[in-house]
Amino acid sequence: MDIKRNIFREYDIRGIYPNELNEATIRLIAGSVASKCHKEGVDLIAVGRDGRLSGESLLNEFCNEIIKYGIKVINIGLVTSPLLYYAAKKTAGKSGVMITGSHNPKDYNGLKLVINDKPVAGTEILDLIDSINKNDYLDAEIEHIDFLNQYISEVSGSLEIDKNLKVVIDCGNGAAGAVAPLLFKKIGVRLSELFSEVDGNFPNHHPDPSKPENLKDLINKVLEENADIGFAFDGDGDRVGVVTKLGKDIFADKLLMLLAENVLKNKQGAVVYDVKCSNHLHKTIEANNGNAIMAPTGHFHIKNAIKKHSAVLAGEMSGHIFFNDKWYGFDDGHYTAARVLEIMTHKSSDIDSLINKYPKTASTPELNIKVADEKKFDVVSEFIDKANINGEKISIDGIRINMENGWGLLRASNTSPNLVLRFEGDTEEDLVQIKSMFLNEFSRIFPDIDLN
Repeated sequence: MDIKRNIFREYDIRGIYPNELNEATIRLIAGSVASKCHKEGVDLIAVGRDGRLSGESLLNEFCNEIIKYGIKVINIGLVTSPLLYYAAKKTAGKSGVMITGSHNPKDYNGLKLVINDKPVAGTEILDLIDSINKNDYLDAEIEHIDFLNQYISEVSGSLEIDKNLKVVIDCGNGAAGAVAPLLFKKIGVRLSELFSEVDGNFPNHHPDPSKPENLKDLINKVLEENADIGFAFDGDGDRVGVVTKLGKDIFADKLLMLLAENVLKNKQGAVVYDVKCSNHLHKTIEANNGNAIMAPTGHFHIKNAIKKHSAVLAGEMSGHIFFNDKWYGFDDGHYTAARVLEIMTHKSSDIDSLINKYPKTASTPELNIKVADEKKFDVVSEFIDKANINGEKISIDGIRINMENGWGLLRASNTSPNLVLRFEGDTEEDLVQIKSMFLNEFSRIFPDIDLN
């Protein structure tokens, strides 16, 4: 069959259902995953799905196909990505496939892959299409196992959290609704919930906490209930957004400053962060005797950097946080939220006070410019070649230019047909100047691309 190559991305597989990713495609992908498993000596894999409307059909098709290649499946059903990663860590195969569209629009779906405890790029799976013959294997079996209670017990049992904290969670009708409410009830905090019912139509707002407009309901609820803190989760629960008692949205790089200080106090080592994070995060890590490592954006790159540098903590501006000090090193929005509550408990302090001690800068959230998937990387390359902007240039992922008074970034999204920009300045004036400099150069080089 004619397979859409564009769905095989640098660190996962993602496409529109059913035009790009469908039951026929996922059967081919199952063969590729089986081929990778046999290469790694793996004969057992955990498989789960998020709450998307196409998820159950794609999960069943994947499971029924991969067992034909002699790979036993543990079907863990409707879960978050962190719960799938947890199941992979806890099973003999150390492998898992999560069928998820993450934070993409509701008609998308995709796969995140861990084989033999290592992340696998979508591009590698594409290279393995048709590389294996199912006639060479006996059918394996599918076993259904629920890891939810084990996960909840392990998280809640490992942390000390003040039961009097009043917490609001917004699951955005994503798969987090199947996990987060149960976890925080077990922890015992005073809990209010928004949109916990799993619904692949996402009827209330899109489950992407990195976009400020998706936090409005949470902010209103935190202020209305006079809660201590609010947490929002994305569609598959591996990312978290945080709202303070005063209704302020905490950018993930600022949150990482708090987490890095806390983790490094108890365990020295490297802290990994992506190219979209503040310069002040680097300074905070080094001030706490940590080794600051900048990496390309994407959980595939971050997980590889964690392994390479034996990092104790890692995070991305989009809200993926990876604890590897006393947890398992995968990105987990719920666990991150619980660790923030533990810090508040131990410091007997509100989240606003804890965050306000870090340097105040002016910065933008992630900004997007629509550019076709097949053109976006070429646009970034041309910008790097032609832009006339002075400063320290970092090109591990697009182009980041550090200046005396801040920095600017342009990169291609690996998950959507967008360019991603972010800017930070020491003051509002610096921010405006740096942002204008980048966008003016962009318009000069690409007069036909609409910046709106």
